[in-house]
Amino acid sequence: MKQNDSKNRTDFFTEIVIALRRNSFDAPPPTDGLMPVFLDGLSLCQITDNGGVRYRESDLGNAEREDALHQVTDTAQTVAEYTRLMDTAPLLQADGLDENYQLLADFSGVVLAGHATRYGVQFVTWDWDYKKTGVTQGHYISNNYTAAKQDFAVRSGLIRREQLFSPEQLTELSRCVQAVLEDQNELTCDQEALLRETQEQIEMLIPNLQQRMAQEQSAFSQPTM
Repeated sequence: MKQNDSKNRTDFFTEIVIALRRNSFDAPPPTDGLMPVFLDGLSLCQITDNGGVRYRESDLGNAEREDALHQVTDTAQTVAEYTRLMDTAPLLQADGLDENYQLLADFSGVVLAGHATRYGVQFVTWDWDYKKTGVTQGHYISNNYTAAKQDFAVRSGLIRREQLFSPEQLTELSRCVQAVLEDQNELTCDQEALLRETQEQIEMLIPNLQQRMAQEQSAFSQPTM
């Protein structure tokens, strides 16, 4: 059946609380447009109602908390992006849908849609049917907006799947780059600059990179039976 045209505003703070608590952050209700974020019972930062992040240097102190701040910043930017899209996107008009989905992207016969629920926005990609009146072959990606965008980009042909690297692959690449930089055998200045640029780019893609590397190193060092 066709959907109706009514939709509710997607609340940024509601979404960011769901996302942060999923990753073990404590996020009390906001006050005067600022939401405090705590890690392990200690203040980490504050999030503004437009996705900005404020923090004090004294609340960091070590690499783990810096990684956590990067993770919160990345999450806030991601949630701010999709909540703005959800508020302005039209309803997906397609036969056979029993719930309201906002049409976030439509390209080359593929759509990216979001559905607001009490558990946060849920994302899905579909192919249009040949008449473009219904959708088929749904990939339901829960509340992972980044993964949903990647799935849409691959399905629609915007990028090749081989161009995407998983967080695990990028973590191992970063470890290898760091090992080469520390060794510095026969590296030219250009090679070193390129490797450092690569490492910085990976750190931007994986906000909790240092935590991942430490966890993997700990797993590797565990004795095997």
